[in-house]
Amino acid sequence: MKVIDFETIRQLAADMDPYDWYEWVDFAIEHKAEFECPPKPALHQEDGDYFNAMPALFERDKTAILKMIGRHSLKEGEQERSIMQGDMMLYDSDTGILKALMDAEYITTLRTGVVGAHSAYLYVNKDFQTMSLIGLGNIMIVCFKTFLRILEKNGIDREIRVKLYKHHEHEVEFAKRFADAKNIRFEFCDTYEETIKDSDLVISAVTIMTEMFASDECFKDGVTVIPIHMRGFQNCDLFFEKVYTDHVDQIRNFKYFEMFKDRLNTVTDTLNGVCPGRENNTEKIIVYNYGIAVHDLYFANKIYGLVEGCDVEYRYCKSRYFI
Repeated sequence: MKVIDFETIRQLAADMDPYDWYEWVDFAIEHKAEFECPPKPALHQEDGDYFNAMPALFERDKTAILKMIGRHSLKEGEQERSIMQGDMMLYDSDTGILKALMDAEYITTLRTGVVGAHSAYLYVNKDFQTMSLIGLGNIMIVCFKTFLRILEKNGIDREIRVKLYKHHEHEVEFAKRFADAKNIRFEFCDTYEETIKDSDLVISAVTIMTEMFASDECFKDGVTVIPIHMRGFQNCDLFFEKVYTDHVDQIRNFKYFEMFKDRLNTVTDTLNGVCPGRENNTEKIIVYNYGIAVHDLYFANKIYGLVEGCDVEYRYCKSRYFI
């Protein structure tokens, strides 16, 4: 059995091409029907803490996973750590034998950011010129890095205006990180409405938001909105022409679900030609990727195949009668 920790995955990912991640996401979404992936149950705790349990099975690759991931705020006297923690068990689905214990936090961050970039490219107005980014942490870094790589691979070579919401100098550090990006012009914005107004593409990775980001009037015709963590855009549900999701059952409890379900389709159906994606440059589109274990399984199995070493002896039961 392999034990693949956070640092091992981080070091491996540092040398990878983000376009590979994009292709992993594209495959997993397109072939979602081949995966067994029930809606994830949540275990809620005090102060907004929680666990999510996320199983998935992919018979084609003889692989199954169970991921436990959650948000747990720092407790008094505790050393600094990420408030998101997760682990994953990777199984051979034919035998049921555990193949690996893996860190899930890095994989979750990767696949979440890449899924956002995938949907952004899939549904954005192809003549877009302006995009807005809100919440400039780890997931947004992955998302934007992958989105730029997708544009490069597809030969999109024009100046793009990127509006960044100002928050604790994060926008400055973000702009420095991507200072060498070709044809990118950053602007810093003081308010959410200023950030969103006149943008063709809006991506938010803000984890906690109790109000709406902006009034209806701030969303221009043809805008695509990617709320990576779901929050702050519920008003869009009421007047956007199209809503897409990765898994319908996981958003049935949304406040306005009954009011937008007739405008709802899945990203999988778009990729497979079952339903159209963007049909013109005036449609307002919002994409709710709630997060499905299909991506965790596919990323975990790919990374498992790339990691050398990390083997430990795991003495699982090898006899039928053992008491």
